[in-house]
Amino acid sequence: MDDEQDKTEDSSADDPPESTTPSAPPPVPTPPPMPTAPPQVVYQYPPAQPTNGLAVAALVVGIVGVVLFWTVWGGVILGILGLVFGAVGLSKANHGAPNKGMAVAGLTLGGVAVVGSILFVVALVNVVDNSEEKFDQIAECIANDNC
Repeated sequence: MDDEQDKTEDSSADDPPESTTPSAPPPVPTPPPMPTAPPQVVYQYPPAQPTNGLAVAALVVGIVGVVLFWTVWGGVILGILGLVFGAVGLSKANHGAPNKGMAVAGLTLGGVAVVGSILFVVALVNVVDNSEEKFDQIAECIANDNC
């Protein structure tokens, strides 16, 4: 039996000795870092672009003048305004302002409105003048009973 005790003593010599001090507590996890404020973005408006309001006005007045050419006053007055606004807008555009195409279109449409109104008045007078003769012939025919 002594051999058996020697074996158990030998086997216990291979085991590490147990420590008598208690083990340290596990480490506490560190909290996540606090979020930082987003970077401040400074918005800057682009510099104001030069405008040519008379070119836009010429285009609008010219379009309305062409549409209303048959009202005579609308066509003539708006057409003349389109011509004036277009000429001034074109002058500004030649000195660096934008919308040169709108000024030219307004100028053109203003001219078309004036010419259209004048042609409409001439045609209307011609039709009314010829109508008066026809009405006289019809009235004479009815009055004499020889139609």
